[in-house]
Amino acid sequence: MKNLEILQKNIKKLSYEEAISELENILINVQDENISLDKIKNNYIKGHMLLKHCEELLQIVEQEINEIDPKFLDID
Repeated sequence: MKNLEILQKNIKKLSYEEAISELENILINVQDENISLDKIKNNYIKGHMLLKHCEELLQIVEQEINEIDPKFLDID
C-alpha cells in the first residue's frame, strides 16, 4: 500500500508528455512474450494511474480554455 502511495505521488509530478511517454513504455513492456504475471499486474496498476493523471491534466486545461474571455484574445 505504501508503494502505491509513493507511485501515485511520483506520477502526480509528471507532465502530460512524461506520463504519455511512461504509458508508451508500459505498452512496449506488455508486448514482451516473456513478461511475468506480476510485471503485468504492476504495469496495469501503473498504467491506470498514469491514464487517470493524464485525464485530470486534460480536464484542467479544458477548464482553463473554457474560462478564457474572448474579449482578451482580441480576435478580429
